[in-house]
Amino acid sequence: MNIFLTGATGFVGAQLIHRLAQNPEHHLYILYRDEIKKNKLLTQLPDASLHFVKGDITAEHCAVDFDAYDLPAMDYFYHLAALVKFDEELRHELFEINLEGTRHALALAASLQTKHFLYISTAYTVGQNEYAKEELHPLSTPVNNPYEESKRQAEHVVFNAPMKKSILRPAIIIGDSETGEADSKFTLYGFMKALKIFRKKMSRSGNNQRYRLYADDQGTSNLVPVDYVVKVLTEALHAEDEKIYHITNPLPPTNREILDIIKKHLDFEQLIVAPEADKAYMTEEEQLLNSYISVFDPYFRKSIVFEDQHTEQLLAQSGQPLLHLSHAQLDMIIRTFLVK
Repeated sequence: MNIFLTGATGFVGAQLIHRLAQNPEHHLYILYRDEIKKNKLLTQLPDASLHFVKGDITAEHCAVDFDAYDLPAMDYFYHLAALVKFDEELRHELFEINLEGTRHALALAASLQTKHFLYISTAYTVGQNEYAKEELHPLSTPVNNPYEESKRQAEHVVFNAPMKKSILRPAIIIGDSETGEADSKFTLYGFMKALKIFRKKMSRSGNNQRYRLYADDQGTSNLVPVDYVVKVLTEALHAEDEKIYHITNPLPPTNREILDIIKKHLDFEQLIVAPEADKAYMTEEEQLLNSYISVFDPYFRKSIVFEDQHTEQLLAQSGQPLLHLSHAQLDMIIRTFLVK
């Protein structure tokens, strides 16, 4: 089976390659730019059928030189490459990579006579709504940032493509549920890094006051370990045409539960959660704290319910259950990052 992948030298993609490579019948064709990451995979998987194709998703047909490679027809094409940033000032880069990059990947997939295109999106294409079905969200749905907007538009482009296609939507990806290994560039880690910096800054000042972080403490954050994400992506080789699959947590932790674990491992009990109405009375230090984490605000103000019937059916084909993330596993994942 021939499988092409973009974004496969990143954290999730590399783990997916390790999983797919366990099957000796899988021949993996990997779009890459970074020689160091390419060589790392070759060293880790010396016996796997890995074929590296130099390219760039921001260019037509991902800048693949077809004369330089003997590329066969592809059974599956995983498009993982994306920019995961929420800042409005990065709007151009987000649309160039997430939307135009998807168009280029689809064109490359068509040139490779791909049978099934698998697009890795995000559960947060739901935007400002609080209930997410496993179907396309209207383009008119209000969004929280240009990242969500770019990924939603890309989903519509994928569904209009004249080939078999499926969309997989992970929620907030965190570390491995067994090892805690993580990519510190993902969203929760940016939040924890900001709190870690603020904690260090306040400890140097000798200030021992309480600091308010504004959020809905009973709201939930949909955290999914990377190994569960990779498991579902692997099972996507059995996905159905024009179906969308949520890679989400059926029982997500509350914001208070997450913050309590972070406070414990940072030894930062002065940090408390306060309602939005109290923002008018912020101290100077609290203004600094909340400025660090302002891009995450929309995700701490509410809970989103994600349907997952399609994913449940997909996993059931191989006798696997939906995610169950225990408190102990969450504690270990957060501790692995913070206690260094």
